[in-house]
Amino acid sequence: MHVLTKIFIVLVSMLSVLLVPLVVAYAHNEANYKDKYAQADLKEATSAKRLHEEQISSAAAKSRMDLALQAAIDDNSDLSDDLKQSQADVRKLESQLIRNETLQASIEARLAVLASSVQASQKLTDNLVGELRTIRNDAAADAKRVIDLDERLRDVDAQLEVAVSARRALQEELSQLRSELATAVRDVSSYEQKFGTLITKGEIPPPPLSDLDATVVNVRRGQDQTLAVINAGSRDGIEKGWVMNVARGGSFIATLRIIEVDINRSTGILELQDIPNRGEVQPGDRVMTRSGNG
Repeated sequence: MHVLTKIFIVLVSMLSVLLVPLVVAYAHNEANYKDKYAQADLKEATSAKRLHEEQISSAAAKSRMDLALQAAIDDNSDLSDDLKQSQADVRKLESQLIRNETLQASIEARLAVLASSVQASQKLTDNLVGELRTIRNDAAADAKRVIDLDERLRDVDAQLEVAVSARRALQEELSQLRSELATAVRDVSSYEQKFGTLITKGEIPPPPLSDLDATVVNVRRGQDQTLAVINAGSRDGIEKGWVMNVARGGSFIATLRIIEVDINRSTGILELQDIPNRGEVQPGDRVMTRSGNG
């Protein structure tokens, strides 16, 4: 056999020996590479998906940012307009401030003049305040006096109303008594026509100079006549022979002809009695005579 062939065979054998581990390693590495490739493809797909999602999110964020940017631009435009308006307002305010400062200077000058006037009028004001307090005190005292006078006036009005009512009652009573006196005079005339004159003109004392009122304090009834005692006598001006009227509650009852006069008591005979119609004279009945009447 040729040497080269042998060498070739040896080389081939050595190569075969060397290639077996290489083939084994290659086969092992191929499986690993396939797994790694599959994992790499999976990662790539996942990354692509994430990239797509991030792109969508980024697009949405960009849209939001664009909207926010547009809003910011609009706000900036509005703020620019507001700034211009504010600058215009500031210029107006500055102009107004200048005018106000001028006006303030004028007012301060006037205030200085007024201050001197106020100082001059302060004493006058104090005097006026003192006078006003005095007037108020006097007015309060006057008001109190007015209230007191109003109360007194109301009291007087009430008393006047009572007096007017009493006067009306007395006038009505007097009118009734005059009517009853006229009736009594007619009865006396009729009595004198039948039985003769009761007393002579010379026996009648002068009439009283003023009205006189008294009260029956005792009544003594007899078979022929009835005597009554009243609480008035010579110190009251009563004289023997007077004829006085006896009344009760404004109604005429009888006449009383005085026959005895004491200092503070008088006794008389009851005449012109009409017991069935007017009742009997009793203690407490009123006895009266009027000025000018016997």
